[in-house]
Amino acid sequence: MPITNNASYLPTMNAFIAHWAQVNDTLPTSVVTVNEDELAQSFAQFGNLRTTITTQAADVIDALNGQEIARGEIDLKKAQLLGWLNEFTGLLDAYWVGRAFLNARPLAPSLSMGEEKFTGPLRDVASLWTRLNAAAAPTGVTLPLALSDGTLQADFDTAVAALHQAYKDEAKAAQDVVLARARREKSKRSAYLTMKAYRLAVPARCKQFPELVETLPALTPSPGHTPDPVNASAVFQAPDQAKVVYSASADAALDHYELRGNPGDAYNDDDAVTIESRQPGDAREFVTGFGLTQPGARVALKVYVVLNMGNEAGSATMLVARPA
Repeated sequence: MPITNNASYLPTMNAFIAHWAQVNDTLPTSVVTVNEDELAQSFAQFGNLRTTITTQAADVIDALNGQEIARGEIDLKKAQLLGWLNEFTGLLDAYWVGRAFLNARPLAPSLSMGEEKFTGPLRDVASLWTRLNAAAAPTGVTLPLALSDGTLQADFDTAVAALHQAYKDEAKAAQDVVLARARREKSKRSAYLTMKAYRLAVPARCKQFPELVETLPALTPSPGHTPDPVNASAVFQAPDQAKVVYSASADAALDHYELRGNPGDAYNDDDAVTIESRQPGDAREFVTGFGLTQPGARVALKVYVVLNMGNEAGSATMLVARPA
């Protein structure tokens, strides 16, 4: 399988490792490549590099999952605080009619607002709540004011502080993604250059073994057509899975189908990994828990048609969210 995107690196490396082993078994001395960065790689070192990339690819997915969890925590905290804010202002409307406190009633923010715009009205509520508790109670109200679930002003303050911490956690999670990607991309570049150098070394070393030259794995797709993408749809399947169904490809060169995806609400070829594969005669559905390990988590998916020469096409992006 040639390299077409992030998901194809490991299968391509597997093909090169299998071929490299055959070459080493045939030649009197093992092949060592030297790439354009002047880095020498033996068969064992290339195998170790594959293991490293496997680990680093998993690290990226883990980091993306961490980012999704952090975002989910923010969403949950914002929803709770907004509910408390609305109840607080409703009490103001009901019991502080004609008092100056009503004029200081903050407008409710939108859940889609960023940290500063969302937390501004929360700070106003916290301050106003403190002032209400220190003033005379209106008829029908007992101070200090408690919401219907028992929430007090101090609880509200604590929740606002927890929301600020959740935003800090999200920023760290986003940085973890950037660092994990950088480590993976550095290793992928090394792998690509090694495979490129191997394709030059084998014809030079295997003059007496044309069958080894002829069976060199491809690094890029062969000339040929791109298949039509299939139609695919995905739904959340309780308690923690996505169910994907897709139409059949009529391409005569069809080799297999792949479900690829990455955590988050946008599909990214640079991060997407192969989740599962299906042969042409298999049932046309995938059921997977990939990326949906936590309430509120989201995953972006595509079904790929992969031809026997390596050319491929992906379906439209499917987004699946696990309810919070």
